[in-house]
Amino acid sequence: MTNKRSPRERNGSAWEPVHDILEGVEQAVAGGWYPARRMLLSRLAEAARPRFAVWVPEADVEEGPREFAVSFALPGVDKSDIRVNVTEDTLTVSGRRREDEGALETGRRELPRGEFLRRVRLPDEIKPGSAKAACRNGVLRVTLERARVRAGRSVKVD
Repeated sequence: MTNKRSPRERNGSAWEPVHDILEGVEQAVAGGWYPARRMLLSRLAEAARPRFAVWVPEADVEEGPREFAVSFALPGVDKSDIRVNVTEDTLTVSGRRREDEGALETGRRELPRGEFLRRVRLPDEIKPGSAKAACRNGVLRVTLERARVRAGRSVKVD
């Protein structure tokens, strides 16, 4: 897929190329090394605060002939704290996991709290206006329709 715009034009942030690097690192190690991958991405995002999110949720991408779907692991995140934005080439999911009010003192925490952000690049043939999002059992699923590819036609040569 070709990038139609320079990174600065996407949201105006000079940090946009760093997001692209983080996404590339994640995709490069997505096949394994799961605990280290999550720690690396979360720590890199935390180190770049306040511009970046504190943690990066995991995602599954599914591609079918008529649909493109992305599922995000967001356990403990309320639906009202999730924002979904779709542009012609990017799906962005952001929000926050709140601190548990009245929770017992914890000896160890592995679920990060605070702001999160995850971007997924979309294929060229996706219809951004067709996006639908549903959150069930801590999993946010965003589905998008594929644009119909028009069949070519034969042209008689005169």
